[in-house]
Amino acid sequence: MPKTELESLVLSLMQQSPMNTGPSPPEDISPQSTLDKRPAAQGPSSSEQSPEYPKPSRSGTQRGVSPSPSDYGSLSIRQSGVTYVSSAHWVAILDSIAELKHNFAQEEEADEPPPDPVLQQQTTFPVPQLLYSNSLMTGSHLAPGIIHSQKFLREYEEFWKAPQDAPIIWVGLLLGIICVSTQFRNAFLISDYTPAAGGVPDQSLVASERQFKVETFRENIIQCLTLGKYIKGGPHVLETMIIYLLVELFFLKDVDTGIWVLSGNIVQIALHMGYHRDAKHFPNISPFAGEMRRRVWGMITQIDYTSSTQIGLPRLVKESQCDTEPPRNLFDTDFDESTTELPPSRPESETTPLLYVIAKLRLLPVGVKVADLATAPHPHSYAETIDLDKQIDAARNALPPNLKWTSLASSLHVQPQIIMERIYLEVCLQRLKIDLHRKFLEPSRVQKEYVYSRSTCLVAAMNILEFQHLVDEEIRVDGRLYQSRKRLSSAYIYDFLLATSILCFYLQTRTETMMQEQSSDGSEEAISVDKIKQLLRTSQVIWDRSSVTNKGARKAAAALRYILDLMPGDDFPSLRLETINETPAWQRFQLNFNSDLEQWPAIHNLDQLDPSL
Repeated sequence: MPKTELESLVLSLMQQSPMNTGPSPPEDISPQSTLDKRPAAQGPSSSEQSPEYPKPSRSGTQRGVSPSPSDYGSLSIRQSGVTYVSSAHWVAILDSIAELKHNFAQEEEADEPPPDPVLQQQTTFPVPQLLYSNSLMTGSHLAPGIIHSQKFLREYEEFWKAPQDAPIIWVGLLLGIICVSTQFRNAFLISDYTPAAGGVPDQSLVASERQFKVETFRENIIQCLTLGKYIKGGPHVLETMIIYLLVELFFLKDVDTGIWVLSGNIVQIALHMGYHRDAKHFPNISPFAGEMRRRVWGMITQIDYTSSTQIGLPRLVKESQCDTEPPRNLFDTDFDESTTELPPSRPESETTPLLYVIAKLRLLPVGVKVADLATAPHPHSYAETIDLDKQIDAARNALPPNLKWTSLASSLHVQPQIIMERIYLEVCLQRLKIDLHRKFLEPSRVQKEYVYSRSTCLVAAMNILEFQHLVDEEIRVDGRLYQSRKRLSSAYIYDFLLATSILCFYLQTRTETMMQEQSSDGSEEAISVDKIKQLLRTSQVIWDRSSVTNKGARKAAAALRYILDLMPGDDFPSLRLETINETPAWQRFQLNFNSDLEQWPAIHNLDQLDPSL
């Protein structure tokens, strides 16, 4: 039946239904009459239940591909929130009828309960009138992917014209930005107080005051989300929740189940709002909003992957159900709310804040496959491992040229921020090699078919330790990365400890079974044991230096002393892989976020905050 006929039929039924409000005239309800009117069979016959299968079409039309726009589902944008349902849901079917969709929208808006006055009264808090200078959002690395700097500045200016009219979720987003900036400065940046006649202020007292502000902001963010009914979705909800996730990571020493649950809530709300479906399918989404949805979804997929892999639990995002395109390589100034058609993506030779995001998203598909393969409950063929290994190499080749690691010597005129991003991406690729091949490390000592996996895993671990030594040198005085030393000294600790553990395990198993592992053909091994020991000795110095403040570094240093001296004593298995995760959680998450927090101009302007807060 054509769609127009279906709509007419349903509308006519709707118009007739109010006329039949009274009871129907009684009919003959005797048992015999009921039996007479009842079909002979209690259920439909098999011929009625089983229609014939359609015969193959001889025309040029492809019957296997449905042209119906309802295949993309139904996206409803209302004042109360944003709702998406798949095309198989009954709501999507009824929404395809324009008049019904309008009627249902009016009914749902009418059924929306008013805000809770008690909760609204509890969510009153002072907001400083001088939060930041106009450089608040002008930095190229202030969370690109979740916040459009130009739009936020306009909203910020409008906020002070009528603060009481601002959406409560937006207020939570503003407080979240302030909170993260304060936390970051408390954690890393060196105090920039200058000695005065009265002496230097008590920095511990200043830090304590800032921490009190952080906890206050944290509570206020939760209140804003609750009052704004974040579960229903809507503008600024996902952005605020992502910022809140980062706030919580600052409070934790490790990624725990709570962070995984919070990440899951973000994913579920994003799915409820249809972020996993590309905006081009829905004409009621503007080009500007569609591109911002792509940026936010890219961030969410990274959060889902990172939180799941670090806690060792399954991911929520299913790639087979998603078709959202990656964001374009654009500056925020390239488009705004008035844009009717998005400009084409800038060449990848232009380093925009989104270029790093795009690069990480290109590593994500193969990273997801490696994580799924490593945690799969069923065995897989070695051919699958080799295929994924090739995909990792292909992902490296697909990185933007400006973000591919070459060498430090070839980066003399490159900004330190770009160098950091290049190192991070290359370390990620090497870690994927380790995750993919490390299960073959021990059996490959006696099974020749796994020689490639053993060599690849060891070379990747050695490469990561070389990056550890490079970073350790460059964060010293006069080094290229000195200004970022506090951040870099711990940002890669998970990967450095993983590489150290792999090489220690290799040396121990090799020592225990050396006599049994002599190759029958007498060939030399491709991996130099002396080179491994040299790398580990250099790392031992670094771990000894870090062991004062890091428990994982202490265990790594102790294990290295035992392994390198080949002395039977302390039990080597005491170096458990889970000790890798003892770095504060936010430090391991920060490079998975779309920004280099240290580059936020707002962080350097925190002294402009109203001291009365």
